[in-house]
Amino acid sequence: MNQEERKSLIDQLDRSFSVMPYWVQCATKHAMAAPKNNPATGKPFKSFREVIEAASDDTLLTLREDFDDNGDLLAAIPAQ
Repeated sequence: MNQEERKSLIDQLDRSFSVMPYWVQCATKHAMAAPKNNPATGKPFKSFREVIEAASDDTLLTLREDFDDNGDLLAAIPAQ
């Protein structure tokens, strides 16, 4: 995935996550088993977006598939 595709997917996942019910957000975070701190900086993650920006392409693709399977994936916004 190129940088533009990655950026678009991160935006789509973040927007989708933000409109999920709180309990679904919690379940998603738990299922990801993401660390509390960013391994690159050692600082705590402050948002879901920060977590997925640090994630691998494979993780992003898995999240997109999971969100889509659960009916939680919002449509991507076309690049302008």
